Amino acid sequence: MGRARPAFREGARRAPIPLSLRTAAVLVAAVLLGTPADETGAAERPTVASINACTDQLVLELADPGQLVTVSEYARSPAFSYMAEAAAEYPLNSGHAEEVMAHDPDLVVGGPYTKRETRNRLDALGYRMVTLDSPDTFPGIRETIRRMAGLLGHPERGERLIAEMDRTLEAVAERLPPREERLRALALRANGVTVGEGALLDTIMEAAGLRNVGREVGAGSYKEFPLEKLVTTRPDLLILAGFAKAEPSLAQGVMHHPVFASLETKRPRMWLPGRLWSCGGWFNAEAVARLAEHAYGISVPQSGNTDRP
Repeated sequence: MGRARPAFREGARRAPIPLSLRTAAVLVAAVLLGTPADETGAAERPTVASINACTDQLVLELADPGQLVTVSEYARSPAFSYMAEAAAEYPLNSGHAEEVMAHDPDLVVGGPYTKRETRNRLDALGYRMVTLDSPDTFPGIRETIRRMAGLLGHPERGERLIAEMDRTLEAVAERLPPREERLRALALRANGVTVGEGALLDTIMEAAGLRNVGREVGAGSYKEFPLEKLVTTRPDLLILAGFAKAEPSLAQGVMHHPVFASLETKRPRMWLPGRLWSCGGWFNAEAVARLAEHAYGISVPQSGNTDRP
């Protein structure tokens, strides 16, 4: 059932924990030798289990290979996970406490929709469970990256990742046309659903210089969009968000609707992979760059996995 450990709930006050002999020796040596405090933590970086698809992305990018012990079952999905290739090296879990306990990590990270039963069980057993938000703005994404990088003991990696993201966003912003010349775009998800203000995809569209038609029709973070409205709203650009080219399904039947098929737009329809916007992360900047290039011919240098379709 794993080693005994003190109970911990993030944000809660707890009694001081006695230092292990090893940790005490490291701290004493740091004082005697004048070693900076942030360097003493390098040897004590926690092992981590991720039980959420969005925290998977962060730990796969920021953690040392030896730190990460398991990721969620969605981590290897190329349709959803930006880090699917890297996830192939790690054991999967379906978010149950027993699976986490088998790896006995120092830290467990999850999201707002992590199963309550799992949280309660791990908390009762004394595992350190940290829940990260699902950001839908770029300031929120920066905060989440910094928080995860700090938890893993790699704050400098977090700052590098943020800097790469910001360089792409700034390069796009500098090249956008005046606001009055920007295109009206509609993002359609499976089952004919669109998004409006407050959604991550809306944030991405705004950064790419697109005016979201979903806002015009009062869509929040998630709203069904009757295809007949395409005739009256007449967007300049249709974004197929998350539709799988090679995996036809009933949810994608919207693409075969007569109204959809006959709609003419100023720009060709664009397919935007779900892995670029399903979670808030540095890779959202790649989605911004792809949209800006398709809509306005803007081309900016990028780093990361840009060779994938």
